[in-house]
Amino acid sequence: MKRFLFSTTLIFSLHLFTPGFAQKPGLPYNRFTGEITQTKTVQTGQSRDKTFSAIKGWITKTYPNYREVVRAEDMSSGHFIIQDREPIVSERFKSFSYRVTIDVKDGNYTCTINNVKTLSPGSATYMSADMDFSNMGMYGQDIDDTSRQISITKNKKVLAKLYKKRRVLKSFLLDYNKSHNKMCLQFNMIQNGILEAVSGVSSLAAN
Repeated sequence: MKRFLFSTTLIFSLHLFTPGFAQKPGLPYNRFTGEITQTKTVQTGQSRDKTFSAIKGWITKTYPNYREVVRAEDMSSGHFIIQDREPIVSERFKSFSYRVTIDVKDGNYTCTINNVKTLSPGSATYMSADMDFSNMGMYGQDIDDTSRQISITKNKKVLAKLYKKRRVLKSFLLDYNKSHNKMCLQFNMIQNGILEAVSGVSSLAAN
């Protein structure tokens, strides 16, 4: 049985060693642009048509609303584009949307997930998540500053306001973490599901 190998050069240079990329709650992003993006290349040892058919079968099974989410499907070029959204249970975020681009070639395929946007309760417009990590850093700094103020403040009324401010800031961070954890689970489900569909087995270890 053939083993399907992730392109470790790509994955590890992207997520670990390249200065422009970092990873928090398992979610890879470009720390210069803030873009949440995950790219994996898999060596298949198969023809493009065979891999394309396997991926199409997985998409059809995974997305009952296939006609709505598939924005491009071209067997001649081995190209898929999927655009979908998932709910988030938090006070700050209602759901997130994402784009999946799959390029299939003889012997390998590349799957990229990016263009991540979030929808807040009461809003009708999805907003780019590119500022998420910048906002999280800002809130974290504000929490540290507020904690220092608390440590030196004696006035009870002022302390009450500071404690309230810190609770609000912590709730913001918690909501970001919830949304990112949900994104990470969804993105890994997609990458692993495609890998398993192409390999024809239920479980594979990536080297």
